[in-house]
Amino acid sequence: MNHPAKIQDIHDTTVASRLKKGKVTVIVLDGMNGTAWQAEAPEHGKTVIETRKGDLARVEFEIGYKL
Repeated sequence: MNHPAKIQDIHDTTVASRLKKGKVTVIVLDGMNGTAWQAEAPEHGKTVIETRKGDLARVEFEIGYKL
């Protein structure tokens, strides 16, 4: 699991350029601050995007394991 990474060149980035075969990626577009963040979603679990007063506050991963 990786930490959310800021996408640096948001104006030159395409969705296709962010696809990774076999992975689910979460991209958060923050219109308040004009930024974008990318994180890999867990294989089994939830990804929660938390905001505070309209600003992006955190990305939380609730990971589960299939038995």
